[in-house]
Amino acid sequence: MGRAKLPVKRIENTTNRQVTFSKRRNGLIKKAYELSVLCDIDIALIMFSPSGRLSHFSSKISDFQNKESLLRILHERRTDNDLELQHAAKYEPDPQEFTSMEELEQCENHLLDTLKRVLERKEIKES
Repeated sequence: MGRAKLPVKRIENTTNRQVTFSKRRNGLIKKAYELSVLCDIDIALIMFSPSGRLSHFSSKISDFQNKESLLRILHERRTDNDLELQHAAKYEPDPQEFTSMEELEQCENHLLDTLKRVLERKEIKES
């Protein structure tokens, strides 16, 4: 008899998730290499570990410059994404980050001002 199929779902324990990634990463790179050899194709593999470390694989050494270019672009996009998340945090603040009532009031005032500007723009568009 074969093994029972387990459902694929996120591993909740952070340590177990990191261990599983590190064990499976090399197998995934090996499979990508085998596929590139068997099918004579180019493969680029970019992975981020649960802790944020970068792993990459490219099937051709001659594509090293292209890979470096892709990694640079990826890093730029990641930085842009981090900035966007920081910007979005202004509109969805985490209540645990506030240490005083004054900070909460400042946040509330900022959100009310933003809402006021949005409503003004909405009125302009409707008229």
